[in-house]
Amino acid sequence: MHAAAFDIEKEKRFVAALGQRAPIRWVAGETAAHAIIAAVKDFAYDLLIAGTPDRETEDKSFAGDVAPELLRNAPCDLLLVPRPLEEPTAPQHIVFASEPEQEEDCELLRRAVEVLGPERVTIVVTERPFAPAIAASRGEQPRDVEAWLEELTSSVAGHQVKVEGRVVTSITGYTLCDVVEGLEADLLVVKAEPDGSLSKHMDWLYQVIPTRLLLVREGMNHFHPRGARPYRL
Repeated sequence: MHAAAFDIEKEKRFVAALGQRAPIRWVAGETAAHAIIAAVKDFAYDLLIAGTPDRETEDKSFAGDVAPELLRNAPCDLLLVPRPLEEPTAPQHIVFASEPEQEEDCELLRRAVEVLGPERVTIVVTERPFAPAIAASRGEQPRDVEAWLEELTSSVAGHQVKVEGRVVTSITGYTLCDVVEGLEADLLVVKAEPDGSLSKHMDWLYQVIPTRLLLVREGMNHFHPRGARPYRL
């Protein structure tokens, strides 16, 4: 899918890059993002994959104009690939971002490991610095972040994958961005909120995409396990 008017020379380059004949949809709209999102809805795609030509500074890779709009409004699972490679490799180290007591995260993590088959998974659970005090002031029981991290880790115990857990305390979420960059993982998996948006701890992704990003809105049920079909992202 390409957000532009039909161009025979571009089509030839696309086919040559793919190495095989494939349908190419030429879509138009008010912006490239609007055109892409409209086409995803029209054709009921399960997964949208998009490269993200970015603006780089000395230490950050900033998203362009299209990626934030796709993160906000693409109606399906979304894979964003900064600095796309001509010969991509399957992800070996994925970071799975979670917030405490999101019960569906256990199933999503299991599914991600089954589908992607990484060698290593780092589970990162986010917590705001004053969360226990705020819960106490409301007469609520503070969330046990360490127990939740242990539950997530146990959910993939039967798989042949090295698992590490971390708790990240952050107000803005950018601490988590630094952690992801420091881990040098090749895929970040994030679950969307029920309304399709990013959680407050993850909204920095609208500006910075540190590595390949899979935003899950549909539960990954349409993915096949990597043993049946290799995923080179």
